[in-house]
Amino acid sequence: MHAGHGRIHRAVALLALAGLILLAGAHSALAHPAGWVKGLPAGAAQAALDAEPALPVPAGWPFRDAFPRTSGTGRLIGGALEWSDWVYDDYGPSAPQGAPVNQITLNDPFAPAQGDYVYPAGAADNDGADIFRAAVGLTPADSVWRVDWSTLADPSVPIAEWTFDTDDDAATGASAWPAGANVSSPGIEKALLVSARGAELIDATTGRTIVSFPTDVDSAARSFVVRIPRAVLPVRGTWRVRLAAGLADSAGSGFAVPTLTGGQAAPASAPRVYNVTFRTAAQEPPIFTTGQTDAPAGALHGVLQQAPVAGALGADGATLLVTGNFWGEDDQADTLATGDVSKFSALVHWAQLAAHRTTAPPLVRGYSDRWYVTDLALGQGVDATTNADPAYLGRIQPYAVYVPKHYTGRRALPLTWILHSLDVNYNQYGAIDPRQLQEECEARNSICASPEGFGPDGGWAGEAEHDFWQVWRQMALGFRLDPRRTVISGYSMGGVGSFQIGLTYPSDFSEAMPLDGLDDSACSGVDRSANARWEPYVISNAALDEESPYTDAESEASDFRAAGDRFDLFTTTMPEHNVTAGADGFSTQIAALHGTPVGAARPGTISYTWCSSVIDRSLGLGPTSVYWLSGLSQRAASGTSMVSAADAAIPTPPETEQTSTTAIDPPDAPPMVEESATWSPGRLPVAARTLSLTLTNVGTVTVDAGAARLPTGTASVTTDGQTLLRLTGLPAGTVVRVAGGPSIAAVAGVAIVPLTAGATRLSW
Repeated sequence: MHAGHGRIHRAVALLALAGLILLAGAHSALAHPAGWVKGLPAGAAQAALDAEPALPVPAGWPFRDAFPRTSGTGRLIGGALEWSDWVYDDYGPSAPQGAPVNQITLNDPFAPAQGDYVYPAGAADNDGADIFRAAVGLTPADSVWRVDWSTLADPSVPIAEWTFDTDDDAATGASAWPAGANVSSPGIEKALLVSARGAELIDATTGRTIVSFPTDVDSAARSFVVRIPRAVLPVRGTWRVRLAAGLADSAGSGFAVPTLTGGQAAPASAPRVYNVTFRTAAQEPPIFTTGQTDAPAGALHGVLQQAPVAGALGADGATLLVTGNFWGEDDQADTLATGDVSKFSALVHWAQLAAHRTTAPPLVRGYSDRWYVTDLALGQGVDATTNADPAYLGRIQPYAVYVPKHYTGRRALPLTWILHSLDVNYNQYGAIDPRQLQEECEARNSICASPEGFGPDGGWAGEAEHDFWQVWRQMALGFRLDPRRTVISGYSMGGVGSFQIGLTYPSDFSEAMPLDGLDDSACSGVDRSANARWEPYVISNAALDEESPYTDAESEASDFRAAGDRFDLFTTTMPEHNVTAGADGFSTQIAALHGTPVGAARPGTISYTWCSSVIDRSLGLGPTSVYWLSGLSQRAASGTSMVSAADAAIPTPPETEQTSTTAIDPPDAPPMVEESATWSPGRLPVAARTLSLTLTNVGTVTVDAGAARLPTGTASVTTDGQTLLRLTGLPAGTVVRVAGGPSIAAVAGVAIVPLTAGATRLSW
């Protein structure tokens, strides 16, 4: 039989499989897929397209849930004041010695909690008194008091206490909180103690219970709600309210004695509070230097930072482990150590609630922490086992954001990712690299984001990468972003992530900046440097870095040179890996980003390699598109795949790579050497409507003919096995002719062409 006829018969068999490309969710590079929101890149992983789960509204709460997403802020919403606290911030007062030593955060040795309280083994799950949100509402009949918990595996574990200064006058009422909380705030007339066993309205001046109420415990919502008839507790004027939480005693009617790091019980006179809410974002900045344990470290940091040699070498970095507010609880910890929590409060204006006033969610410029609801069911609490991955298991996950001071939301800004290092957390750069934030975010007028990745050790793969994409969705929903100008960066493990994610999804980023983290192990040694053809890399690595060997940096640069990629390689003379992180001296590398360049949307040539290890459909991970190619899938479910495309309709000038080497003596770091590889473009070729595709282990691929500027044209496709080629964006009436095979009429602008191993010529 003629070879062409055999190819035709095999092609007919493949036509029966054509629907698979639709079931696989293939989409045009310009036609956004289901779930896409403005601000996401066209090539976003499925994890970014899946909608955020809705949190259950607790039974007994008659108002709309519209809590702000920024920790340390509140808003009014149709009869209620709704407030968001930090998650994983329930560590109690500072240790007497002042050094952060909390055992729960041993997973994050470079992001210690300031507070010293831990949890006894059991259903507290190392997070049992963590207030996630709080709210006060008003109906014609009742005032309604709500506490949402980050972890509520066992409702009998936590206890919360509200205190009410009903005349907003610190000179009247009592100071000591009832029920053995061992904290104070002047001006308390009444208190409301809430546990799963019930609620008690208490006269703060006498300590006597006025009346008891049931607590609406909603385990699905992880909420306690108490309704108090206005006839029993009249409400008017302006109240100053406070709220704190700890562990309930065995009767559920008082605070249990906390557990200290080391396992011993706290002294009987110590505060029995793990978490105080109504702390503002301004009170919990990323660097906290005003508390009794932080001020000496802050002063020492200032002295060392100003010393020319010590500052450049990062000698001040160690002090940042004390002043760094890694969990948004430094002010809480130092304040609880004094016993007086009066500084943390919210004002309730009852007339505003009665009028059902609604205010906008607050916009916090500069640095802040935010939260979202993950769609992963990992459990509850904190896995404090060493090197646990994931470690932070709750459905509420935090991330950090930097918003430039002039952001108004009227125009889209670039987005810069700053991925955290191993053994740190999402507040790494706010806590120990404030200068980097100013240079990378404020000076470049870019919004920045740092996800948590469910813990310190995720390597920005698996669940950690899933978190990255879901946070990108939240950033697109919360801010106006320009997805054409996205930079991915990070230090150490964050640098590794800049390679792993940046090379897997190159069309989603305009540039990448890995700092002392070069191991691109995502595809087990497969050279993916050609993926960075249109995504320049700024690489920095210390020549003597013991954690990120310089040989890896040079090897990566060698691959980039061979591929003809644009890159900068900074060889620094910092003495040690962790010192480099704390030195906060990356101004030269950040300057090499050249502002906020626009990424290539429609390059004329594409060379893209991916492998099965970057694909995890259960987590919504894996490449779907690259530039104007989409619907990517592998034929074999293991191994490496490659697509090479040359589109003469988008003429690309030949580029001559030019390299140069420069010695630099920056003001904020020791001397370094920069190798720079740039392009010198040749003459632009004449456009022609021809396409060349070479496919290796590719099961499906879509070419957007509109984006490729090929409403008509010819294509030469070489594949090493059966492949379904989908052409989209074709004019009405288009017929695709297969040399030696059938003609395929486009339906609604789409033609599906089955291919077999070898070379095939198409025309349309």
